[in-house]
Amino acid sequence: MADGEKRQIGDDELALRRKLAIMCRILGMQKSIGLYGHVSIRVPGTDIVLMTPGAGTRKDRVRVDQIFVFDMSGKILQHPGGDRPMQIPAEWRIHTQIHKDRPEIGCIAHLHAHASTLMGIARREIVPVFSQGGFLYGGMPTWDDPRMVLDDKSAVSLSQTIGKAVACQMRGHGSVVVGETPEQCLQSCTFIEENAQYQIEAEALGGAKPFPDELWEQLIAERRSGRVGSGGTMLLWNYWAQIVEEEGVPL
Repeated sequence: MADGEKRQIGDDELALRRKLAIMCRILGMQKSIGLYGHVSIRVPGTDIVLMTPGAGTRKDRVRVDQIFVFDMSGKILQHPGGDRPMQIPAEWRIHTQIHKDRPEIGCIAHLHAHASTLMGIARREIVPVFSQGGFLYGGMPTWDDPRMVLDDKSAVSLSQTIGKAVACQMRGHGSVVVGETPEQCLQSCTFIEENAQYQIEAEALGGAKPFPDELWEQLIAERRSGRVGSGGTMLLWNYWAQIVEEEGVPL
């Protein structure tokens, strides 16, 4: 694209920008991202990555016209404004690297959620302790480095740590959660934090009592087959999207 040439934005990309703004607002309302944290959606079939602004922008008020557009190399194809208040996401490499390594992933969230971050600080593994946390069975790996992801080496290391998992603790920093769709990613973001909170609160009662492995294996098999939980992903999304809509702040 020549300098000064304006990108043509199709209806599909506009719809994804709106979905990204809604998801960012939801995570802001859930207090999983605030001053820091960001979310991305890859435009299907392309190397285009849509990304929310970095530090300094209210995540629960992000608008469609505040979305950054990157390519996989990290080149900014569209900047929604000056660095203030639309700060470039400093850790954009988290998104571009994982999108490159896992083409099946459509959405990535870098969170600073309190309970799950606390679990990492305490070197406590997040394991499923309630029904909606069952997808965590099998482990949530930990990237044992509190620093920001500001270079390619760190981004590659983080992506390799996540591997094929749905999420990764960034010990002393936050977490990264991925999903094939924004709806799936939001579901994982929501229930990882709830699960971590339950684990922490259960300590006052003697700690969370683990369920048998066989139970989680059966539950995961049932969900993959579509026999149970098939509508839960959209149910959660629609619930929170309605709250965003009722806030009345223009997207």
